[in-house]
Amino acid sequence: MLWAIPKPLAPMAKESSALSARAGIAAAQDCIKLGYDKDCTGTEESGNGETCNGKYQSCNCASGYEWNGSACQEILNGAQGDLFYCNGTVVGVKASDMNFYVAMQDLGQMAWEVAKYQCTNYVFCNNLTGNLPNTEQLVNIYDNKTLINNMLSSHGGVPITESYYWSSVFENINYEIVLMSYGYVHVTSKNSYDIYTRPILTSW
Repeated sequence: MLWAIPKPLAPMAKESSALSARAGIAAAQDCIKLGYDKDCTGTEESGNGETCNGKYQSCNCASGYEWNGSACQEILNGAQGDLFYCNGTVVGVKASDMNFYVAMQDLGQMAWEVAKYQCTNYVFCNNLTGNLPNTEQLVNIYDNKTLINNMLSSHGGVPITESYYWSSVFENINYEIVLMSYGYVHVTSKNSYDIYTRPILTSW
């Protein structure tokens, strides 16, 4: 009785090796796309114990990325839709119909000249400084106050109060202020010290 001798499976093994090699290349490229500073093909755990494709990596996050506890995450900067970032932190928010960003908190209650000075010296990020909003901009904030306050609260900011806020607009011998509970525009002496101040970012 003759027994059939199976043929060698070398060609299939070569194809399998080729597929594995291609998969390895793809994995390495994926690691770079995910923010690592090199291909991350090692398996030794180190640093934050970062993983890519299920393996411990022996490399760190690339420049412009940071470890978020589970992966390398891009450090955002500048305008990103309705949020403005500085080194990964939200420093300003806006509604879609606004062409400026609102700072994350008030500067307090103060007289007009102090408000003007503090707003123009308020640093949003690096060399980007703020402005004291004009009346139209304050009314725009009022119109979007619910959305703005929700965004502020969601990103560690302080909501807009229901009180009066300084405007940069001068009228006769007084300056305009906006009541954020109703959107009313009034005027008051520049020496009034109990008016709130919130800087805005108008150019970036």
